[in-house]
Amino acid sequence: QGKSAAEIFAQDGEDHFRDLETEMLRSFAGKKNMIIATGGGTPCFNDNISWMNNKGISIYLRSAAEKIFERLVKEKEKRPLVKHLKDEELLFYITEKIRERDFFYNQAKLVIDVDGLNKNYIPDLLLI
Repeated sequence: QGKSAAEIFAQDGEDHFRDLETEMLRSFAGKKNMIIATGGGTPCFNDNISWMNNKGISIYLRSAAEKIFERLVKEKEKRPLVKHLKDEELLFYITEKIRERDFFYNQAKLVIDVDGLNKNYIPDLLLI
């Protein structure tokens, strides 16, 4: 598209972004031996979680809202859905998004609680 995610959101809206996201995800059909790291909304739109489960092994790296907040607050200016939020609003937003998306996230074939894990351990865990 020649635009950042933030530009697509601002100029074309979230629905258009989600359609592009789905198109990109599905362009990997038939590919082998790869890991695709999606954004948090990807599994929740356009039946993407079902598609991912049919095409490979979906993995949900589950984390508490507070842990996600610690990572996201540092880069929220790059994130179109949260850049306008004050820090205190951000934690509430994250908590609500997890609640809304849990139905989709928990359809993943593998759910791993990552809070407290050594960051270097996670890639090894995924090779199991």
